[in-house]
Amino acid sequence: IISTELFKILRNNWGSKFDALISSRVKAVAGDISFENLGLNDSELREEMRKKIQIIVNVAASTDFGERYDDALGINTFGAFNVLNFGKKCDKVELFLHISTAYVCGEETGIILEKGENLKRRNDINIFEEKRLAQEQLSQLQNQCIPDKAITSSMKEFGLERAKMNGWPNTYVFTKAMGEMLLGKFKGDLPLVIIRPTIIASTYKQPFPGWIEGVSFDDRNLERLQRVAEERGIDLAEFNFDSRSIDWEDYIMNSHIPGLLDQGLL
Repeated sequence: IISTELFKILRNNWGSKFDALISSRVKAVAGDISFENLGLNDSELREEMRKKIQIIVNVAASTDFGERYDDALGINTFGAFNVLNFGKKCDKVELFLHISTAYVCGEETGIILEKGENLKRRNDINIFEEKRLAQEQLSQLQNQCIPDKAITSSMKEFGLERAKMNGWPNTYVFTKAMGEMLLGKFKGDLPLVIIRPTIIASTYKQPFPGWIEGVSFDDRNLERLQRVAEERGIDLAEFNFDSRSIDWEDYIMNSHIPGLLDQGLL
């Protein structure tokens, strides 16, 4: 992360001392939020973290709208739950900041005010039962000895079925919503803040305008367009579009942000 362009100003300001600065202030720890205690097997490390951590920021998530249901539950729902439980064990923790998504509220119409309310939709969902159903579905598929690719495809379809059955459009927002529900129910006395951004885009001003890493582009929609073009006999060579060919920095700075300013939205 620190090798990305995002840190270029800090790197330029500190020069040869930059690496020493990072080493003195940042400690990377390998873990996995889908496991209890974040997958940290080193008891001494866990104890050190428990004694020193003051602020927890949870940004870990699978943002694939059609993720396997078991994986999405493990990361977006119970992963958040595991981070919460770890935070509750910390002696000095002052804040648990969880990054969610605005779309946990599902598909709504009209003006939706930002009142800071708890998620109130479908409180009757048994989240632990959803986990059991996913595990049961996975076990049945594995017992049939079918290829891994077929298992993955089936688990993706199962996730979409469960999401739509419960009123959400896709697996991502459904599992993120259930993650919020667990945090709200089991947070106890831990100070909890949930942020629901609509989308993560480029930097606006700081540390410099226009930085973006990783592009969220709906390739499935592109695949549908290509499929329709092929069905209508259109040569796909003429359907020449690749989202990776877009200069996103140029687009954000010279089209997207100026357009928002022109419409008075910024």
